[in-house]
Amino acid sequence: MTNARLPRATLNGDGLSKEVTIGIPEGTWVATLSDGSTITEHSGDFKIIPGERKPWVRLCNFMGENKLWITSLRFNYRGRTIHLPRAKFEKFNLQERVKPPIYYSLQYHHEAEMTLGGQVIEEWLYVDLAAHYPDFAVHFIQDVTNGNNSWIVVTDPDSLAPSPLNKDLVKKTN
Repeated sequence: MTNARLPRATLNGDGLSKEVTIGIPEGTWVATLSDGSTITEHSGDFKIIPGERKPWVRLCNFMGENKLWITSLRFNYRGRTIHLPRAKFEKFNLQERVKPPIYYSLQYHHEAEMTLGGQVIEEWLYVDLAAHYPDFAVHFIQDVTNGNNSWIVVTDPDSLAPSPLNKDLVKKTN
């Protein structure tokens, strides 16, 4: 009976960093903040520290304490840079048509196929970065287990680990 397979399960959320260090260090998020500074995962105060909150959660706490927000978020992975929608986009004559997100989020997904006895048969790791709007969110999801797949998905605007709201946009809507 212990060899029976359970359906694939997904673990999301913050958790301790030691749970997501496998395969993640080759990918790096880079956030540009409202004061013009740039924060890079795996550097300075935003390294993965086993037993500590993830760098993304520490960034969100830092921004909240300093009344900052993200104006641009990108993900560097295996020589590619993926830019999420941003507050300003001055390419291709789109600067007047761009819709800036009100906030961003980042999640790590850990999926596993296990036996009833708890033995892991196979596991997969993903990084999910999202730009959130009032009515929807645009996600970039990168498979970091083998790195061969990534997806763009549009969902409802909910998130597990949101960054602070873009104060420029909140002022305009109030």
